[in-house]
Amino acid sequence: MNTRCPHCRTIHDVDQETLRAAHGMLRCSNCDNVFDAAQNDTRDADLDDLTDVELSSTGLDSEPDTHAPRVEPAELELPFEVPDDLPVLEPSADAALDAQQALAAPRRRKSSWWQILLAILLLLVLGLQLAWFKRAQLIQLPQARPLCQWIDCSMSQPRDPAAFEVLSRQLQADPTVPGSLRLQLRFRNAADAAQPLPLLQLALYDHGGSVLGRRSFQPHEYLFPTPPEARLAAPQEVFTIELMFEDPGSRASGFMIDFL
Repeated sequence: MNTRCPHCRTIHDVDQETLRAAHGMLRCSNCDNVFDAAQNDTRDADLDDLTDVELSSTGLDSEPDTHAPRVEPAELELPFEVPDDLPVLEPSADAALDAQQALAAPRRRKSSWWQILLAILLLLVLGLQLAWFKRAQLIQLPQARPLCQWIDCSMSQPRDPAAFEVLSRQLQADPTVPGSLRLQLRFRNAADAAQPLPLLQLALYDHGGSVLGRRSFQPHEYLFPTPPEARLAAPQEVFTIELMFEDPGSRASGFMIDFL
């Protein structure tokens, strides 16, 4: 069928199979305009309305305009002589316009190999970071136990001394040992998880709030019997201890207990 470009008025001869493959759309080879071939069918067009460009496209000869001034072609000066018997060059069939290529949508650009590799590496790093933050849960899975042959699956025990709270305390002179003080203390682990036993620190103050003396006690010094090194304070576990030390005299008016 013959169809006319609505932009430059050029007429094209296109077969029906090509139009069906392109859903009726055609790209003009003269101005690259894309238009609907069926809506611009020239089978019913009046040849008197066709321009010189349209008539030449359909193969019809138009009458020359005798009123138009004749324009002589300009002579082209070449730096070499052109023989008069040169053969005429015929157009090659391979150079013809491929309608499928003209009507096909542009292809999407493929990603380069280094872009794909970079995306894989970023996903791998993200997965390793997630596994590190969730390592406490992962090492509990049976599927993860073989990995412990190459990596350290042990987790450090959480430690929160501030979670230990004092339930009762009393500091007074010991009547059985002159010149000594006896400290009675009850405290518990208020944390939701087990944690190592704390370091107990006792400080004595005078009337002005100045420190008279300070001493720290390890778990094996304030618990009896002596606990093992791996002994943990269970959640909500209560401890009752007694400590004796030298009485600093009347200068001591207060004391403070801290867990370290």
